[in-house]
Amino acid sequence: MPVSPRRTHRFPRPAIYAVLTAVAGLAALGLLLACGTAGGPDSSTAPAAETAVAMDEPMAADETAFQPGSDADVCAPGTLCLKVDSDGSRNPEGTSVAQCSGTFPDYVVEADLFPADYAGPWFFAASDFPDSPDYGGPYPWEEIDYEDGQEGADAYAYALRDYAFEGNIEVDFRVQENEVRTWVTVPYMNYGGGRRELVHGLTRERTLNAPELGIKPGVSVRNYAIGFYNGPGGYTIGQVWADPWVPDVAAAAAFPDGAMVFKILFSDAVPEDFVDPDDYPLTGAPAWQIATGDGELTTVRLMQMDVAARDPRSEPTGWVYGTFAFDPDADDPVSWNRLRPVGIQWGNAPGYTPEDQANGVPLPENTISDMSPDYALGHLGWAGRLNGPVDNPASACMSCHGTAQYPVVAAMLPPSGCDDEQRLHWFRNLPAGEAFGGTDGCEPEDVPGLQALDTSLQLKVSLQSILQYNDVNPCLDPADAPMRPATASAGPGSDAPRVSRDGVGGETK
Repeated sequence: MPVSPRRTHRFPRPAIYAVLTAVAGLAALGLLLACGTAGGPDSSTAPAAETAVAMDEPMAADETAFQPGSDADVCAPGTLCLKVDSDGSRNPEGTSVAQCSGTFPDYVVEADLFPADYAGPWFFAASDFPDSPDYGGPYPWEEIDYEDGQEGADAYAYALRDYAFEGNIEVDFRVQENEVRTWVTVPYMNYGGGRRELVHGLTRERTLNAPELGIKPGVSVRNYAIGFYNGPGGYTIGQVWADPWVPDVAAAAAFPDGAMVFKILFSDAVPEDFVDPDDYPLTGAPAWQIATGDGELTTVRLMQMDVAARDPRSEPTGWVYGTFAFDPDADDPVSWNRLRPVGIQWGNAPGYTPEDQANGVPLPENTISDMSPDYALGHLGWAGRLNGPVDNPASACMSCHGTAQYPVVAAMLPPSGCDDEQRLHWFRNLPAGEAFGGTDGCEPEDVPGLQALDTSLQLKVSLQSILQYNDVNPCLDPADAPMRPATASAGPGSDAPRVSRDGVGGETK
C-alpha cells in the first residue's frame, strides 16, 4: 500500500543528554526542541483567570533534566527526561517525570509510579502526522455492505479489526514500528487522574462494579485503554495540532473519508473477582504489564476492542462504529484474534426507546452479532443499542461519541433522572460539523460558539487539557511559548470538570 509523505515530530534520540550537558543552557535546548509541525492536579473545576498569562519562566536545562544514571532511570535512553509538576511545568523540585522523544510528551507521570529497577519497555507517542488525507485507499471495508444483515455486519467489523491488527500484533502495538502503515496517537492525553502510563501509554477507562459481567458483590475491576488513528485520521489530528502551542480547533470539524480509529481495552480482572470463577471471560487473553501505581507493575488482559471508520455511505453521521469482546471459547491460534464482534452501529436509532424494544420493534441502524460472547450481550446499551462490556449501558457507542465538541458544555451520558423522551436528546444523528449543544441536567441548552469534533472524544480530552486547564507541554522550550488567552472565568465550559469515563479524567473511546 502506498505511503503518503508525512512530517516528522520526533527529534533524533542519540546523544541528547550529551548535547544538553555540553551546550550552554536554554539556547541549545531551544534548538533541540524547535517545533516540527499536555494533567494537572485532579479538580472538579478548571482554573479561572481574568487576563492572558505567559507560560513558565525559562530555566536552564540542567536544572530539570535527569542525567543518565542519576536518581533513577525513569525514561528511555536517548530521550529528554525532565523533572516536572503534574501539569507538565518544568520544575527542578517537581515530583513528576516527563519523557520527550519528540514535540509532544510521551508521558507525564508521578515519579512514585515507576517500578523499582524498571528498565523498560517505554511508551513513545506516535506523532508522525501525514501531510495529506489521501492515504492509499480503497480500504477493505469499503467493499462490504454493512447493512446486509449479520453476514455483512460481521464482515465489515472483521475488516476493520484485521486492518487495525496488520503489522501491529508483531510489534506489540508499538505502532511507530509498524512497517505496513502509519498509526498515530492523540497528543496531550497526559494530564488528569487517568493520564497515560509509561509502559504502553494506557489511560484509565470506566471501572466495572458488581453485578456487571457477573462480578462479585463489593468487587470493582479497573480497566485501561489506548486508541490509534490511521493515516487519514492522523492527518486531521496533525492539522489540529500543527502548532503545538495553539490548536486549530476548527480543523477537527470533519475527518476525511477513510479515517479509521481503533481502541484496545484491557482489564485487571482475575477469576476470583467473579461469582463463578469458571465464567472468567479473559482466559487465554493477551496480557500486558502496565505501571498503574504503588511502584509495581499490574497485569491486565484484553477484554474489548472498539473500531470506527469514516464511511460516506453512512448518512448523516458519516461513521460506522463496531465493538468486539474477547471470547475465551474461541480457538484461534493467535490470541488477539479471539475477539468476536458484538456488533456494528451506523446511527443512533433516533426515537427508539426501551418500550419499542419490549414490544419487539426492530432496532434500526444497529446490528448485534450472534457471534458475541454472552457476557457482552448482557451488557448492551440503552434499549439494546451497541455497547461494549466495559462501556456504560446507560448510553451506546455512537451516542457517547456524539458529545465530542469544544468547549465542554454537555454531559457525555444522559443523567440518571432523565425520562425516555429526555434521553432521546443524546440519540440524535448529527452530521459532521454540527455540534451536540449544551445540556442543563436532562434538558438541552443553547450555547453559542461550539465546535464539533466529529465524534473524537480523544480530541475533546486533548483540547480541554491545553485550552481549559492550561496544562503545559514540557517538551517545548518555555522561552518560545506565546502569550495565550487564559480561560475566561465566566465563559462556556470554563468550570467543566475534566472529561472522564471513570471520574479520573481518563482517555475516552
